[in-house]
Amino acid sequence: MATLWIREYAAIQHVAGHAEFPNATDRPMSPAPIPSEPGADQTVTFTTTTQSTAFAADTVMIRITSSAAFHYVVGANPTATTGGLRVPADVFVDIGVSPGDKVAAVTAA
Repeated sequence: MATLWIREYAAIQHVAGHAEFPNATDRPMSPAPIPSEPGADQTVTFTTTTQSTAFAADTVMIRITSSAAFHYVVGANPTATTGGLRVPADVFVDIGVSPGDKVAAVTAA
């Protein structure tokens, strides 16, 4: 079994000053979103597809990591499959979400 750690964030800050640096196509880059701590935490133990509880009414972003490689999907009633994005163990992923959504994860093959 693997453990998925989920931190929910209600507030996002944007780092000032990054917009003036051009990217590879000479267009301005968007400011980098930085979640405001503290966040609210959930933990999910999974092997087969398992959903988190619904995110709080003010959650706009989550940060997830797992003890094992996994695939995930976010939605109102998500079912994770190995066709979803694969994330290595111990890597943090930031995801914009809607209040009430859930994240589902399944162990990578």
